[in-house]
Amino acid sequence: MVSGCSGPDRSTLGRVGPDRAATAFTHAVASSDGELACTLLSDEVSSTIAESSGMPCPAAVLQADLPAPSAVQGVQRYGHQAFVTTGTDTVFLSEFPGGWKIIGVGCSPRGEKPYECAVSGG
Repeated sequence: MVSGCSGPDRSTLGRVGPDRAATAFTHAVASSDGELACTLLSDEVSSTIAESSGMPCPAAVLQADLPAPSAVQGVQRYGHQAFVTTGTDTVFLSEFPGGWKIIGVGCSPRGEKPYECAVSGG
């Protein structure tokens, strides 16, 4: 799904695991493909980022302060929820009928408090 310069295969993104969805998203943002990045966000997150920025999701997601892509270091899956840690980020995902979608990205731990995410649904 993510390989060299070719990028993710859009036709199979709905059938990938949370780690591949997170990787596809970070690579889409890094390559300025806002359209693809927004297809990997949950509907709530794509609506929230568009509303809060006053721009369509594809432009807004490229303006967000997100970390550069980094190799996956771990995946924790709990039923239809998951989080993926990389060398630079923590990405939270939920499994929807269309596949794994990002519900929080650019997330940093805050000790005992919930993670703070640069992009999320709320």
